[in-house]
Amino acid sequence: MAIDKKEALDKLRKAKGAHIKWRAYAQALVSGVQVSEDKIPVEHTSCAFGQWYHGDGSQLLGHLASYEGIYTPHEMLHEIYKRIFHVMHAEDEGGLLKLFSTKASREQDRMQLARQYMEELVGVSETLLKALDILEQEIRELPDK
Repeated sequence: MAIDKKEALDKLRKAKGAHIKWRAYAQALVSGVQVSEDKIPVEHTSCAFGQWYHGDGSQLLGHLASYEGIYTPHEMLHEIYKRIFHVMHAEDEGGLLKLFSTKASREQDRMQLARQYMEELVGVSETLLKALDILEQEIRELPDK
């Protein structure tokens, strides 16, 4: 199947940029910056990258071997982000923990956990970006239309 390489590369680069922007918003959230939830969708099919992957990306590039290599790291990213989201939006729970710790120490523990998850997310993001580089290279090596 012949594809328009320029179009495919342009759309891939936009999707890659959307992922980098999404990750920056997630990092900002973990750093304590208020970020609206629509900037960092939780579901892997709701973010701009996921919409590209399941839409134009699938139509243009779904037949390429390296395209499939993107799915798992992207889905993993969002699974990790779900953990961050739940930690960042958790209500201060009652129980024994509340009796023996201060609200500040519980908040500190939550932020520490969110930072640990963020480190994991960044690692998976780097894996995704490498997979996108491989896909980009495969597109470049395709015969011209």
